[in-house]
Parts: sequence; structure tokens; C-alpha cells
Amino acid sequence: MSASGPRRPWLYDPSAGDLLVRAHRPPSAGAAADVVSDAVWRDVLRLVRWAAATLDCAPDLVGGTAWRTAATSAALLRRLPGLCLAAGLDWSGVPAGAADVDGSGRARLRTATDRLAALLGSPDAELGDPALLAAVVAHVDAVGAAAIALLAEEADWTVRR
Repeated sequence: MSASGPRRPWLYDPSAGDLLVRAHRPPSAGAAADVVSDAVWRDVLRLVRWAAATLDCAPDLVGGTAWRTAATSAALLRRLPGLCLAAGLDWSGVPAGAADVDGSGRARLRTATDRLAALLGSPDAELGDPALLAAVVAHVDAVGAAAIALLAEEADWTVRR
């Protein structure tokens, strides 16, 4: 489940997405924990979809999809403190220097997306684990940073008069 784009046929299958999201529910943790888990993993799935679309779209659409990927990443990072509070998890914030800074924006986006998709595809990963939560936060941040880098690389920086 770590390949990108057309090599991820499960990514846009609604039933497969629902299975991936529900597979992360902690056993017998209660309804509130299930709701928070589902909300986080649905947002992660949405982010992976936008990132995959950015990597596989036509060149004239890269700017818009990269922007949407970055915005989706930021929205999830903005929601996570409240979701962690609702689930009784400690929110430690985004780790400093979590994003890879080597390589092109496209390569960084592909790497970060693959890492996030691997977490999504791992049913043993439950948000109650502080190390997993930190990894999710770091990878979400890395996807957003890479999308912005790609957007900047693809922008026309010519000054027009």
C-alpha cells in the first residue's frame, strides 16, 4: 500500500478507505475514542488523496492541487490539538525540523506521502500510542511543507511590467 498514484488503486475506493479508517479504532476504547480515531484517519486519507492527485495530475493543475494539499495538511494540524484533547491524548505539537528538506518538492512530497500512506495502511497503528501520534503529526507536516515547496518550484517568478 505504499506506492503512489495509479499504483494505489485502493486510494479512491470508498469501501477500502472506510476499512482503512476503521482498522485504526482502538479495541474497546469507547465511542468517543472511535469518533476521534475515525476523524483523524479520514483526514489523513483525504490528505494522502490530495497529495497523490498532486503527484499524478497534469502539469497545468499542479499549482491548484499542491495548494489544496498544503491547505488540507494545515487544516488537519489545526484540528489535531482539539481531537487529542477529546481523546485524552497529550498534544506535544509539531516536532521541530520534522520535514525533510533535501530534494525537490516533488520528491519530498512523494516520500512524505508514501510514509503517511504506510501509516494509514498499518492497522496496528492506534493514535493512543504517543510515538505513532508524533509520526502522524510529523508526516502530515512534511506533506504540507513539500506541497508548498512544489508550489514554489512550479510558480512563474517572472516579473511582468
